[in-house]
Amino acid sequence: MCDKNKKSEFEKLLEEYSDIDFVIHKREKNASAQEQADMFQMPTGHPDHELDLHGMTKEEAIRKVEMLIKEMRMRKIKKLRIITGKGKHSQSEPVIPAAVNDLLISLKRNSFIRHIKWENRTARNSGYVDVQ
Repeated sequence: MCDKNKKSEFEKLLEEYSDIDFVIHKREKNASAQEQADMFQMPTGHPDHELDLHGMTKEEAIRKVEMLIKEMRMRKIKKLRIITGKGKHSQSEPVIPAAVNDLLISLKRNSFIRHIKWENRTARNSGYVDVQ
């Protein structure tokens, strides 16, 4: 009986993600060539919103970033700048940029965001990341 419940939970998740993929595919398919190109371009200019993670623990930072990214559409944020800092004041290696990068990659895989652009190409050398 336990295996049956696990399977049904998995099937629910699969259906949910299939519906999301279908909606995204339908929107992309019906868009003009210019609209399709715009979907995959990081917006230029200043971000709509900034989130500064200075002074937060790794757990606090991850929780804030995840919550804000999942609310981006509702809050009409097209471009978000997340200020991670470079970790110059850390006692050891900087942990927040790496943790945020891992989270952003996961959220991108799950279609919450489309673009991740670090200030200097990588999380290790950057003080902020722009997300769309």
